[in-house]
Amino acid sequence: MSKTALITGGGGAIAMALSRKLSEQGFDLVLADLDEARMAANSAQLPRVISTIRADLSTEEGLDAIASRLASSDVPIDLLVNNAGIIRPGNIVDLPFADIDKHLKINLIAPLKLTQAAGQAMAARGGGTILSIVSAAGLVALPGSAAYSASKFGLRGFLMAARMELAPLNVRVCGIYPGAVDTPMLRYEATHDGSPLNFLNKDVLTPEQVAEACMDALKSGRLETFLPASDAMLSKLISVAPSLLEWLAPRLQKAGERGKEKFLAARGLTPVAKGSANG
Repeated sequence: MSKTALITGGGGAIAMALSRKLSEQGFDLVLADLDEARMAANSAQLPRVISTIRADLSTEEGLDAIASRLASSDVPIDLLVNNAGIIRPGNIVDLPFADIDKHLKINLIAPLKLTQAAGQAMAARGGGTILSIVSAAGLVALPGSAAYSASKFGLRGFLMAARMELAPLNVRVCGIYPGAVDTPMLRYEATHDGSPLNFLNKDVLTPEQVAEACMDALKSGRLETFLPASDAMLSKLISVAPSLLEWLAPRLQKAGERGKEKFLAARGLTPVAKGSANG
């Protein structure tokens, strides 16, 4: 019998790449996203989408719609992928509180609630897997993105504890921690004064590379997968000695700015003037 995966942020680039790989492994797919047009476009290119859910993860109604699907026994969900995310760059004193609130609701509260719903249903059926795509910002705080960093740090802590709680129930919990990935979200960051530290690596990751890391994590059951793997050592070092980032960040700023300029030029993107970044 085939298995079924539910992917939030189902209209996104990472969801598309991961859906292809899961389809190849025999998974039927349930996609959830606020953007129906993007979700429909992805669905049209995939062979095994059995349903879609339009849901705003910043609302109780949206979360309840997906939680209800996770709880349903009609076509049980064997794999939940918490993939949806949002970022609005800006210093904490400048960012509208509505944006801060959305960071926490979409990046943190949503995966918590959906993990709870999936965990309950999977435990009752004898097992399952919950995979969350987090961010390297869950280990290294990004100046200019404090709200985003808070949501990702919180999610990492939750996943660590949830894994230990759900393991006795035969429910696996895994997290993927990619650096910068070439998605519409990263392009928004690049054009809206996002942190230059996103662009320190020579090459920006592709959605396909993230999808491959997800498949490796599903196979190994590893708690945390870092991408690129070379980021893991520095990220863990900074998490042990946070003050190191205060010393490093100014020294890495220029290299990051050069990387951002290269990224923008290669894709024909133009930065948005400051003051309209959150419009």
